[in-house]
Amino acid sequence: MEILDPPGLGLIPQWTWLAATWFGSGLVVPLRAGLAVFALLPLLLIASHAPRAVLPLVALLVFAIGVHVGNVIELATGVKDDRRIVIDEVGAFLVGATFIRFTGWRAGLAVLLPYATVFLFLDKLKPWPVSVVEGLPGGWGVMADDLPPALAFALIVVLFSWWRRRAARQ
Repeated sequence: MEILDPPGLGLIPQWTWLAATWFGSGLVVPLRAGLAVFALLPLLLIASHAPRAVLPLVALLVFAIGVHVGNVIELATGVKDDRRIVIDEVGAFLVGATFIRFTGWRAGLAVLLPYATVFLFLDKLKPWPVSVVEGLPGGWGVMADDLPPALAFALIVVLFSWWRRRAARQ
């Protein structure tokens, strides 16, 4: 295991690197994105008992911060979507979890563990729609490239939930 140093550390405010690397998760090779996503699971278990409006607000806030820090880091270092930046995985994972939460399911480990596994697999694979959104400028491209895997899994859960409710009525 290796701990990476953030490039341009003196050029970028420390809070920016803390947010971008999700409190250092992005600096731990080879666990970067996986460590950040799995660190969210206990928080999502707690959030599943909060009012439904909490999770989308947190997801929106993380996404907005991610766009900002993605822009700042790209401008300071010249590196587009630096591999140390994992707030994009965190933001996208939270967006997907929001959709799962709105199906009425409590975000238990029975849903979150498969979601995390599939999300990280698709994130590493980078299937077709990802290549389109990666081309967006600055922080938007950094953050948007992780949305398709999250939304794909969320769509599967939403469709399964709809099918299950429909089958229960018959």
